Amino acid sequence: MPEFDLVIRGGTVVDGTGLPRQRADVGIKNGRVAMVSGRITASGAKELDASGCIVAPGAIDLHTHYDAQLNWDPYASLSGWFGVTSLTVGQCGFGFAPTRPEDRDLNMRMMNRIEAIPLESMRQGMRWDWETFPEYMDSLDRQGLGVNVGALVPFSPLRGYVLGMIPARERTSVTETELNQMKQILHDSMKAGAFGISADKNLEDRPEDGSWLPSHVASNEEFLALAQVMSEFGVGQIGWTIGISDDRPGQRDMLAEMVRMSGRPLHVVLGDNDEGYEWLKEMREEGLPILAQQGSVPTVAEFKLSEYNLFDYMPNWVQPLVGSKEERIAKLSEDGIRDGMKRDVLDRPHPRTDWTQVQVVEVALERNLKYEGLSIADIAEAEGKHPLDAFLDIALDEGLETEFAHPADTQSEQTRGENISNPFVHISVSDGGAHTRFLVNSVWPVYFLAHWIRDKGLMSLEQAHQKMSALPASFSDMKNRGTLRVGDFADVMVYNMDELGLLYDKPQFETDFPGGEKRLVQRPTGMRYIIVNGTVTFVDNECTGALPGKLLRSYDMIG
Repeated sequence: MPEFDLVIRGGTVVDGTGLPRQRADVGIKNGRVAMVSGRITASGAKELDASGCIVAPGAIDLHTHYDAQLNWDPYASLSGWFGVTSLTVGQCGFGFAPTRPEDRDLNMRMMNRIEAIPLESMRQGMRWDWETFPEYMDSLDRQGLGVNVGALVPFSPLRGYVLGMIPARERTSVTETELNQMKQILHDSMKAGAFGISADKNLEDRPEDGSWLPSHVASNEEFLALAQVMSEFGVGQIGWTIGISDDRPGQRDMLAEMVRMSGRPLHVVLGDNDEGYEWLKEMREEGLPILAQQGSVPTVAEFKLSEYNLFDYMPNWVQPLVGSKEERIAKLSEDGIRDGMKRDVLDRPHPRTDWTQVQVVEVALERNLKYEGLSIADIAEAEGKHPLDAFLDIALDEGLETEFAHPADTQSEQTRGENISNPFVHISVSDGGAHTRFLVNSVWPVYFLAHWIRDKGLMSLEQAHQKMSALPASFSDMKNRGTLRVGDFADVMVYNMDELGLLYDKPQFETDFPGGEKRLVQRPTGMRYIIVNGTVTFVDNECTGALPGKLLRSYDMIG
């Protein structure tokens, strides 16, 4: 009888601890690493040939939005295709629990606006066999998973559950009774195994009517009270998105106080500015466990104005781009509407409106083929127009169906590399499940290894896997994950470093979401096997159909 359930033979093991790599076999039994040795003589019920390959811990993604997609896609693709074996949902204060039945559609519409998850896919694909947060976790647990999932309690639906979703967007304070209800919901969720709480102050994130999020208008008292609840459990994290935000110093002061009160770590999307990293350095010198989230993939969005939302950080752009395509066309055609939009571009400079970088990718009408591949700046100069007029004239001529592209962040390659190397930065951030028609940042594990490690030599391979797996596992309290030591859960990626890359020159559209909705997809090259809890889920991009993932519960991480 085989001694192991699975033996991975002949690979080079990089175990995630930062220790030097070694040529070794890996024996797996009962879902855990049972032996790592230069030569395992005992047999396995199943054996994998890893000759010429790296054997390393699966990547861990701490910033995703698969809250809806997991209902119909247990592998959380694209992440599950690219070597992510564990992830957290509920980031940025967005999610679907707790949600009262009468608020379900409103929450789906909010997620459609902010995270660009297809509305019809959510309406058709979500089970809605829950109302409370513990019931949502139980629902995921029952369905079967292809990856491990930990869940954060999202602030906006929590506040909406107590106040009602519309009042929660409008009221700037709560009563003592309401605050106690909010605290009780978090307490019950943590007791059921939630991994903490998340919230968002990013001004580019607006609900479907262009108003404010509950987290935008909530008082500091509410956040501090919830931090106090977290102090009772000794486990979990705080996820926060500052992004493009006002009152940054005051917000950061409150975040530091939340960390002190809760005793729990914070990871935060700072936005593209050096000031945030100076604050991070100060907080770490004080000894506060704070990490910044830093994407390793340069973000370029391809979009149509018929559905795009990432201009919401500019106040005069919000309402013209709220509503259906027909409503958007009508508002963008109103006299004087462009004056305020032009002022915003000057007042809030960003690469998204750097007209030298905004390009026409694909036109809808043959008469406009002359624009394809050109920047808006070049078109405006050739036609003697203001760049915004050139941009909107083309879009309106084509019923807002013109495909544009622009950078979505401000970082240079050098700055991104410096931030990735910062010891107080984690790169386990994909936005996976969100912006499905615009972005494919879920490729980050493969891109990081191929571009930053193999091609650029930014750090050693040992340091890279520690950054991708051990760091986020430790930070988020995913016990016995992120490394390949004996006794750890056997979450593994096996890949050929020389072959590692992206299958398509550019992402492709597929219609594999409920309702036939389309999304952009990309696939890896060089990824031989992905293993979750000792069971193979993918072989050379082919799914095995196994569902060995677990709904992780934070109370299992104590002791």
